Amino acid sequence: MGYTKQYTYVNDTVLSADNHASNEKALKEYVNQEIISSDVGTDTIVGESIATPRLITSVQTADFVSKTLQGVAKIRLPQEYSWFTSTTKSYNQTSTTVQDYQTLANTGAEVVIVKDNTKVMITFYAKAFGQLNSTASLSAGNGLWDNEFVVQYELNGIITRLSGTRAYVFEDYVGALGGAAVYDPDADGNACGHRSIMMTRMLTLSTGRYKFSVAVNAKVEKGNINCQTFTIETFHV
Repeated sequence: MGYTKQYTYVNDTVLSADNHASNEKALKEYVNQEIISSDVGTDTIVGESIATPRLITSVQTADFVSKTLQGVAKIRLPQEYSWFTSTTKSYNQTSTTVQDYQTLANTGAEVVIVKDNTKVMITFYAKAFGQLNSTASLSAGNGLWDNEFVVQYELNGIITRLSGTRAYVFEDYVGALGGAAVYDPDADGNACGHRSIMMTRMLTLSTGRYKFSVAVNAKVEKGNINCQTFTIETFHV
């Protein structure tokens, strides 16, 4: 059953603190599955009644009563950049059919699901830069080449990419679109070569060990993400 506001705001009507408070109270009851104060005896639930979170700093994980939180955040420091390159594809660097999805450093976590139909939410932000290609022999050359980012997970040795999370940064080139380019950024230079990559996805998963990460199919010789936040929330309740 969906949440129903106690009071509906109307244009040109004076905002009342009581009406606003009634909406907040109703929302709290809805979020807490309609538990009200009289359902809980006085002093029967205190701080000691709730389990202390378990922090595992080596893998950036915190286990709480109702969910597990995993992730990492990095500010813009050159030594913290995560790099990617198209040169792993040799002569096929800008191919529309040859793909090489490279997992980006510090964008992954293993999620253990112990109960079917568990909700998991992935949130990712990064500032991406697609550097200008060289014009050396065997180089892919210049052409506003697209570099595709996507959230993926591995389960039992099989990788699944979540196509709805696709986002792009392009070669930082001032000029025309390359002949084999798939997507047109409708801009050139800094407008296409420096981009924010933002992804949010909610999944319902069955039991298993899922290895989540963000990967990129590169078409520039050098590119990086130079600041980022990556968070996975697993809702056990």
